[in-house]
Amino acid sequence: MKSNKILGVFLLCHFVVWSLLPLLLRPNLPMDSAEALIWGFIGEWGTNKHPPLSGFFANIMYNIFAHPASLYVLSQLFIIGGLIYVYKLARLFLPPEKAVISSLILEGVAYYSLVTPEYNVNIIALMLWPAASYYFYKGIKEDKLSDWFLFGLFAALNLLNKYVSGILLVCLGAYLVFTSTGRKRLKSWRLWLAGIFALCLIAPHVFWLYEHDWFVMDYFLSRSGGGKSMPYGLAHVVYPLKFLGSQIMTSAFALIALFVAWHFSPKEPLSSINKSDRIFIFFAGVLPVLLMASISLVLGIKLKSMWGSPVMYMLGICFFAFLPFGIKKSFAVLIKACYGALILFAFAFTLQCLLTTSAKFRLNAKDFTTQVSGNNYAYVGGSVWLASTVGSYAASHPQVLFLMDAKTNPWIDLQDVNHKGILVVDENLGNYKNYQKTFAKLPEPKVYLLKVQNILGKEKEYKLYYGTIAGEN
Repeated sequence: MKSNKILGVFLLCHFVVWSLLPLLLRPNLPMDSAEALIWGFIGEWGTNKHPPLSGFFANIMYNIFAHPASLYVLSQLFIIGGLIYVYKLARLFLPPEKAVISSLILEGVAYYSLVTPEYNVNIIALMLWPAASYYFYKGIKEDKLSDWFLFGLFAALNLLNKYVSGILLVCLGAYLVFTSTGRKRLKSWRLWLAGIFALCLIAPHVFWLYEHDWFVMDYFLSRSGGGKSMPYGLAHVVYPLKFLGSQIMTSAFALIALFVAWHFSPKEPLSSINKSDRIFIFFAGVLPVLLMASISLVLGIKLKSMWGSPVMYMLGICFFAFLPFGIKKSFAVLIKACYGALILFAFAFTLQCLLTTSAKFRLNAKDFTTQVSGNNYAYVGGSVWLASTVGSYAASHPQVLFLMDAKTNPWIDLQDVNHKGILVVDENLGNYKNYQKTFAKLPEPKVYLLKVQNILGKEKEYKLYYGTIAGEN
């Protein structure tokens, strides 16, 4: 079977499995997915956490299919697109068989399989990183305006998706500065024109941040904080090691498969890929993860494991570039390993859904949204998870006041909230009582009793609290 057919068949299997499993096993969207859908409904050029791109795509998908669960499919579209771009990128350096393995072996990385039902900025990055690197390399080699403009497009989309994606652009910029090939292209007007194009694309978001006093930076700093509290400078050692260790653990299946194949296969000389290409692969595929770890090392800040999700996109390419081996005898075994990863992670996800008693996995979003609906309201607030769930599944799609905090939602007028009414939902009674201090009209909470039972018969009950300030109309 030709490499393209092998790639296509596997991607189809991946798409079917990972689209159907959450549709069948999860009665509500994961929190990040529901949150992204709410951002899409708001339609601002920014959010309380990230740039706006994930919300834009979520809103487009919802307008087409009119159901929150369509985001499960959207997530897999980005994964498929990312794997295709990894294959296209690999083909610039490797023969077809190695390029196929470089793409499909990523099924053994949890970021590309187990966590993909949760549509969020990290899922989108899995496509945007290889796409940007692909067109950057094409621009470097051929200096075509079309390639540079496509690089500018994907560079801008990366920044409009997640601020951490700037790490990739820094590494590609370093390639331009520190390599003779890159410095040659710095003289190209096509590159600079593409840069201007990218700046124009991100300008609305930058202006939005300026208008809102850059308040999103507070969220970013809070998510990376905590390292300074560790004694004797341990944060500068522990946090980067934990970050690197988490990337290795999430890629363990793929790494084991590649190392086993390498061990039993004939070795090839390092010169099987020319030196200039290996330099590019280092800057685009190795330097990003080293740079992220170095930031943690120098500043002593804690980096979330998921922030590193896109940095593994060149895992297979890097392996073949720096530990080259003949793939003729091991190709079929590696393809079977990729299918094995698909089956293993799909089984793990199924078990997780069937065995868990977590409210966030087992809440029936439709029933909850129907039961807590009270008097007329145009807003819903409280915990991010529950408020986003109601905002996503309610037919009226009330606007969400995240955490009941005006500073976190600068696009919302609290006077309008009091005028049009708000439903408040939270899983913590203490939080609900605190909301009553800010919203004097908020009544004593009613209780939605969620009973969860897994396939082993283990039961757990959750009390979810809600109350409504009715609108004046």
